[in-house]
Amino acid sequence: MDVLLSVLRDILTPQGGWSAEFLVRVILSVLLLYALAVLIARSFGSRTFASFTSFDFLINVAAGSLVASSIMGRNLAEGALALLCLALLQGLTSWLSARFARFHDLVDNPPVVLIEHGRLREEAMRRVRVSRQSLEQQLRRQGVDDVTRVRLAVLESGGTVSVMTGEGEGRPGTFPRRAG
Repeated sequence: MDVLLSVLRDILTPQGGWSAEFLVRVILSVLLLYALAVLIARSFGSRTFASFTSFDFLINVAAGSLVASSIMGRNLAEGALALLCLALLQGLTSWLSARFARFHDLVDNPPVVLIEHGRLREEAMRRVRVSRQSLEQQLRRQGVDDVTRVRLAVLESGGTVSVMTGEGEGRPGTFPRRAG
């Protein structure tokens, strides 16, 4: 029992012990990094911390790690500078991605057609690791209870499934560039 209490005390005690300086440093770090994150999100647009494409997810994970390390570390300026550089990199990547299709394809997953004209595309589903049960769940969320009514179901780059139902002539106007 003594060993357990000793380990618990070590886990709950910050390096260097509890002090007023430690508490003030953590509180000020949180406030300053929170303000910086809000400023970055407002400056670079909602996509910086909201829409999760593969690259955006990576940026968000890295940003979270930087914020946590900066709050608990000794140097707030390094973490703030790194967070700002990360946001600038994400902004540049978004800008390039919006202007150049090849760059977009390099940094983002292409959309993949999972259902076309009521037929499951099993090979595409296997390649992107989407099970039939998972796809059916996505269809139910969008009010679709019969796969044969689906004209097109696309796994988007952010992981959501877009579904178009109804009768349509030929290919929809928003058919993915790369049908997967």
